[in-house]
Amino acid sequence: MTTTLLELPAAPAGSGITYRRFRGLDDLPEMGAANARLRTHVGLLEPIDLEAMRHRYTHLVNSDPLVDCIIAERDGATVGYGRVEWHDLVDGDRIYDITSVVQPAAWGLGISDALAGWAEDRLREVAAANPSDRRAWFALFVFDGDFELERSALARGYAPVRWDAEMLRPTLDAIEEPVVPDGYQLRSPTQDELPAVFRMQVEAFAEHWGEAEAHEFDLAEWIDDPRFRRDLVVVAWAGDEPAACVSNVVETLADGSLRGLLDSVSTHPAHRRRGLARAAILRSLQLLRAEGAASAYLGVDTDNHNRASALYKSCGFRKVSGSAAYRKPFNRQESAP
Repeated sequence: MTTTLLELPAAPAGSGITYRRFRGLDDLPEMGAANARLRTHVGLLEPIDLEAMRHRYTHLVNSDPLVDCIIAERDGATVGYGRVEWHDLVDGDRIYDITSVVQPAAWGLGISDALAGWAEDRLREVAAANPSDRRAWFALFVFDGDFELERSALARGYAPVRWDAEMLRPTLDAIEEPVVPDGYQLRSPTQDELPAVFRMQVEAFAEHWGEAEAHEFDLAEWIDDPRFRRDLVVVAWAGDEPAACVSNVVETLADGSLRGLLDSVSTHPAHRRRGLARAAILRSLQLLRAEGAASAYLGVDTDNHNRASALYKSCGFRKVSGSAAYRKPFNRQESAP
């Protein structure tokens, strides 16, 4: 990847806005705080976990934050940032992905447009250094209620193409007892079984929209995450073969209460339509309740062809927030996905 230092955006005179490059992990606390302010404003459930953010920035794929991330400051305080990366997808396309965060107090100052302009220019450099015949797209995610980024994306020619939702189970009362089909059992994996569980998840997600090719995934990124707990991974086993999995996280909220996150829910294609995901979800809720969590949530692609939204609703989850995937053809002659 080229390490060209692209010129930073210019800010309007007198705005107090300046742009600088990412300097290292010490920038993450202020970046995370800006992101948290945005998430609170739009009603997103998923909090910013600084340790998890550090883990993410040390396991980036096709992105070097020292050249692929810039920070927006207002009077010396971080108010937003932009970062780019690229991924080849299972469906044969390539996405040039943009992360853009601007805290609400800094909306209306042109920061989202400046970040997007810099990001697109940087990604054109990246593409030139990593040529491909794949159909390619600029891509970004917009939270519902992030009107600043939405306006910027639409003005720059992006269009929403896919929608996600956060779904909350507001209490962990009255959890049904899991019904495990004959020939299967529910239990957490041993340390030695984690690679097989990880491979099953990669295979299960391979058919999902926008999924990156398997070589980009790393077992260590999963199990080295500071939030990872093997005892909170629920696997449905067919003998010694993992057939379905729910990986769970316990989050501590600002008021000190605990909330569960069903971080990923997967069933191998060979074992679908047997109630395994439902059984693993219900067992997960029992485990999270035993950990002291008062509620639980998860994320879902609302267009998931395996009817995931309906499954989660049947387990007591309801939509509370959402986001949209926006894309724009990298080459203008291409049509929308």
